[in-house]
Amino acid sequence: MKRLSKSLLVPVFFLGLLLGALIPSARALPEKIYKALDLFSKVLFIVEKDYVEPVDGQNLVYGAIKGMLGTLDPYTVFLTPDVYKELKVDTMGRFGGVGIEITLQNGVLTVVSPIEDSPAERAGVKSGDKIVKINGTITKGMNLADAVRRMRGGKNSKLVLTLWREGLAKPFDVSLTREEIKIKSVRSEMLGDGIGYVRIASFQENTAEELKKALEQLSQSGKLKGLIIDLRNDPGGLLEQAIDVSNLFIKSGTIVSTRARTGPIEYRSANGEAPYADLPLAVLINKGSASASEIVAGALQDDKRAKLFGTQSFGKGSVQTVIDLGEDTGVKLTIARYFTPSGKSIDHTGVTPDYVVEGDAPTQAEMQEKKKVDVQRQAAWTFLTSGKTPLPKPESKPSKEEVQDNPSDL
Repeated sequence: MKRLSKSLLVPVFFLGLLLGALIPSARALPEKIYKALDLFSKVLFIVEKDYVEPVDGQNLVYGAIKGMLGTLDPYTVFLTPDVYKELKVDTMGRFGGVGIEITLQNGVLTVVSPIEDSPAERAGVKSGDKIVKINGTITKGMNLADAVRRMRGGKNSKLVLTLWREGLAKPFDVSLTREEIKIKSVRSEMLGDGIGYVRIASFQENTAEELKKALEQLSQSGKLKGLIIDLRNDPGGLLEQAIDVSNLFIKSGTIVSTRARTGPIEYRSANGEAPYADLPLAVLINKGSASASEIVAGALQDDKRAKLFGTQSFGKGSVQTVIDLGEDTGVKLTIARYFTPSGKSIDHTGVTPDYVVEGDAPTQAEMQEKKKVDVQRQAAWTFLTSGKTPLPKPESKPSKEEVQDNPSDL
């Protein structure tokens, strides 16, 4: 085999440095990985030398890393400089786009939920919609990072999504105009008979603090006798914020546990403060409730602090961490699964409400203009004011994790 050119030595040498940095002992690598890396270097050399057009060595390595991580799960992705920058902006609650949280389900690009009061929500995009095309480009085989990049853009620029929705005969187009998306994490109001209402749109850096201030304002407005927490179409966000929110209502015990491939189970317990430990609660969830919102719903349900109303949640029960690789790149890696206090995993199954109430959550505009009755919120309000629960509970079925002999091996 001919010697590698200098341009090729750079990415291959970088790969070696990366492996050396992440792995304490190179000898710990299985022999088959050494053989695979040798195969990779051969293919890289052939492409760089003989492909019909000049190639960019960095793009080749980026593509290889994306492909490698693509064999794992939808949430483990390589973060190129532009995507990494956008990820950092997301948690601040402001970015340019149309307001959709997306994921991959069975390899298909799927809407987790539209963001409240965003172009997507106003256009009628719904949780569970399948994104077939983005501006005419077929999404089959497209990873999450590429899809997000294609949907982001400057203010007032146009985006056309081709969607498929269960129950419809064929896909349809939705034309959207991008905006600067400003997510208001928490909004609140007083309902009748002393029942407060708080809507958590996503879990950002200051969500728990915003919720605490909202509850203080609701308490000052009169006698707060109960609270409805609306987590519908909340795609989640920061784990620490989910724990801090739960700490406002749960006095003691486990809030969530995480289980990695190796090492002990990590338990996150209540801090004992819980200023609203005795406040009656009802929580609203639906298929757009995911990740951090499922942690809060599951914790409040298992602790018997709240009854859940709505429909089955999304089922995103894995924990990701972002590892900075330098050169403005990173990797978002799934490192564990999280479990509710009773030991249930919600990954791929979701949280089951205590009382199933079908129906779509009205948009903020529909509620303000009184165009649609929020039957799920109404059911929760009736429960808190009268204790009446006319709706049947769903049948309880043991999850796959509950019947396994050793769930800690997950």
